[in-house]
Amino acid sequence: MKWPLFTLAMLFCLNIQAQNFYSEIPGLPPSPGAEGIAAGDYNNDGYEDLYLSFPNYPNQLWRNNGDGTFTNVAPDLGLDLSAADNTKAAIWGDIDNDGWLDLYLANKGAPDRLFKNNQGQSFTDISTSAGIGQLGWPQSLNMADVNGDGFLDIYVANFQEQNLLLLNNGDLTFSDNTIQSGAVDEGKAMGAIFFDFDKDGDADLYLVHDGNEPNLLYQNDGSGHFTEVGVSTGANTASFAMGVDIGDVNNDGWPDIAIANLYQNLLLLNDGSGTGFTDISSSAGVGDLGMGWGISFLDFDLDVQQDLYLCNDYKFSPFPNLLFRNRGDLTFEKADTTGPVCNQYQSYGNAVFDLDLDGRPDIAVANRSDSEQAQVFHNDGPSGNWIGIKLIGVQSNRQAIGARIEMTDNTGKLHYDELTAGNGWLSQGSRHFLFGLGTADAITAMTIHWPSGLVQSITPPAPGKYYTITEGNEPQEGILFGNATATAEQQSASNISLRVMPNPSHGFFVATFNSPKAGRYLARLHTLTGRLVYEEEIEAHPGENSFSINTAGLAPDQILILNLTGDGWTTAVKVRVGSRE
Repeated sequence: MKWPLFTLAMLFCLNIQAQNFYSEIPGLPPSPGAEGIAAGDYNNDGYEDLYLSFPNYPNQLWRNNGDGTFTNVAPDLGLDLSAADNTKAAIWGDIDNDGWLDLYLANKGAPDRLFKNNQGQSFTDISTSAGIGQLGWPQSLNMADVNGDGFLDIYVANFQEQNLLLLNNGDLTFSDNTIQSGAVDEGKAMGAIFFDFDKDGDADLYLVHDGNEPNLLYQNDGSGHFTEVGVSTGANTASFAMGVDIGDVNNDGWPDIAIANLYQNLLLLNDGSGTGFTDISSSAGVGDLGMGWGISFLDFDLDVQQDLYLCNDYKFSPFPNLLFRNRGDLTFEKADTTGPVCNQYQSYGNAVFDLDLDGRPDIAVANRSDSEQAQVFHNDGPSGNWIGIKLIGVQSNRQAIGARIEMTDNTGKLHYDELTAGNGWLSQGSRHFLFGLGTADAITAMTIHWPSGLVQSITPPAPGKYYTITEGNEPQEGILFGNATATAEQQSASNISLRVMPNPSHGFFVATFNSPKAGRYLARLHTLTGRLVYEEEIEAHPGENSFSINTAGLAPDQILILNLTGDGWTTAVKVRVGSRE
């Protein structure tokens, strides 16, 4: 029997909607009234844990026991801040690059708090000594290395109050650099996210607004100074925006923007040149009539395409949470509509992570009603091909926040993702990259763009596993940690101290480095797209060494990356080619 094409398409659509990809995990700790949720492996056991922030109850830290169960250990670790603190958001970040995730808490009407992780055994409140303690109305919390010094900085978006940018001084203290940075905003700030929209090697900042105020896109010049380019790029949409996330919806290697909204959600497509965005919300089919809050990109069915998960407040507007499947043609369809993941609660924050390391993205949801509990949904979908990557920075910040991975599989598909800290609504997703490969069974090329500027080509590992890649080195199988994976050569590389003067360069520059021993080093200068413009072998002696490079023939006003490679390690520094003098 022959079926009309429109009938087959309708049956496929109904099957996608009816098929349940997710099941709810039972027996979770009681958790009424949570709003934000942050995923992070605080005890370095390989499994990511969950920190839940509550406006009216003590905060909770759910330790992932690795067997599908969670235990609230916040009281034992002194992280159960009371209702008086009114914590809006939490974020995990290794602020001192010691290999352990520290915790920043943004509180409404009470001072913000910063807790240092004591190797997973306890936490110390260092707020006072670190210079932390803003009093505001935080609506988003993010970390990024905005000035490229290898340490994570902190950004707090406040509602109708000045936002806050705290620069990490590298000694467990922070300095307020908000006004100097230019990343100011006293509007109705809601969600925010750092990402490299123009792929020039630094962390740009996108701020979404409530009350039909235009959104702001701040372009970073690489030094931590920002210029607002929302109007010129078309990113200045105005709506009742809440949460925001980034992902590559069309596999062109450029980050796109998804915004949760009251009624029509928004999807902004990167034009692929780093100069603008196009609003494709209506044609993409991601709109609904709900009160959207948290939003996250994920590839729930491992088919290569980036899908979307949206949290709605069912009490405000009676529409459920939604799982949107990316069809691969810049349109989306609803999936799993009859399953528990599309619940009818007051859902706010959500975090995507792989709770059992099976290569399928799971989802945690914070529900704000006092009669509703936080939920964790396990991905029970078909097992497809996949690969997971954890990065460890050496010259870059230890978490490698801001790193970008580009890879091609043996079907010719391009995969792209960027590691952020803080996304959606008051939440934080996994620090692991997780790529669905669809029908591909091998990776043919992989490139990592590290925050330090190092562009590293990797020997592609086999799919179906997690790997750890330490900056400048080849993959190691499994989820590994900090010093345990840093070789002696890597540790010495961190002491090489590659420096460039003058920077910006006006016709030439001199590179200086300290060598622990005599040996040969390879210096390579390339553009941000990987084009090699200079290569030289350096014969070094113990102590300080230097060499010069002529940049007179290069186009002005661009950023280059100088790599210095030794025996088993690579270090890098950004070089700015200025105007002629």
